[in-house]
Amino acid sequence: MDDIDRYYQLLNVKPGASLEEIKQAYRTLALLWHPDRYPADSHIQYQATEKFKEINYAYDRLMTLLRDPNFSPYPVISPPPPTPPVTATPIQRPPRPPKVNPSEPETSDELIPWGWLTGAFFSYTLVGWILGYLDIYPGTWLLVPLVWVGLSLEASYGSQTQYPWLISLMIAGGIAGAIAGSQAGGLITAIAWAIAGTALGSIIGSDSNSRTIIWGFSFTGILAIAGWVAGAETGNGLGSLIGGIIGSSTGWIIGIISDAMFQVKKRGGVGSWFGFQLGAWLGAWSGAGSGAVREAIANTGLDAIVGAWGAIAIIFGVVAQMVAGEKLLVSFNKFYTALILVSISGLGLTLGKLLSN
Repeated sequence: MDDIDRYYQLLNVKPGASLEEIKQAYRTLALLWHPDRYPADSHIQYQATEKFKEINYAYDRLMTLLRDPNFSPYPVISPPPPTPPVTATPIQRPPRPPKVNPSEPETSDELIPWGWLTGAFFSYTLVGWILGYLDIYPGTWLLVPLVWVGLSLEASYGSQTQYPWLISLMIAGGIAGAIAGSQAGGLITAIAWAIAGTALGSIIGSDSNSRTIIWGFSFTGILAIAGWVAGAETGNGLGSLIGGIIGSSTGWIIGIISDAMFQVKKRGGVGSWFGFQLGAWLGAWSGAGSGAVREAIANTGLDAIVGAWGAIAIIFGVVAQMVAGEKLLVSFNKFYTALILVSISGLGLTLGKLLSN
């Protein structure tokens, strides 16, 4: 006979739970233990795979058994034949179940994550207002509905795999960089910062190791400085790129020597990677020309500050939307989750655009 108590235990529900409670528990555990959430070919992914198989098997068996009208989870045992009354033996009665007050149902996780949805709404409202306030390129408004719906659909997939987070953060980083860059230095800066933002989004949204993160931050920093001085026409963008590459190599060598002097035994020690990143940024700064970056900063006006707030709002809005999507998937399917996210973000963008007028 099936070990039904074991199935209840694997799904972390009490015996006698309703089918809806079992479904909700299964969804929560399936999101938590899905193997695609963990680094590929790692020990923790192997453990998650085994746990995911156990959860799926327990859910399938439990749902099949409970839907069978002829199934009885606990067989009825016939009482033993009566014995002569020698001594009075007290009858052991099973404990009574706790009384449940119908007016106070059992509390569970919030059905709709109002906090995260509110954060996404106000973030998209701020984005809509900023896009309307700034003198952005006309073609940008043609991309707004496509990006808005696309990000909402990505968020409706939750964290079953790492790709929704990766794609959403890459898009958010690219748009944020383009908005901030267009106000800081024009089209060239917008393109450079959009590429840098997309690269940073891919690093944050993936399981990158520390070396990849340092490489990413170093080269995106070089690209951001070069694009800024080139777009603002305050310095040499190509010289900034070359200076950043030379500076990173020089910093790397100095860091290796420093590690050797302080007997850092770990391959690729702290000094080498710190020197690599610091050298990259200082090289890009000096390669741009004397005072080029300082002049670009001095030329930055109010629109650039507003653009920076728009970049922050986009990133926060996407993060809030992704978290809300994960929580909604516990209680809703993908279609209704996407519908809620599209509606909330769309209302925010529309309100922001109306306020900007």
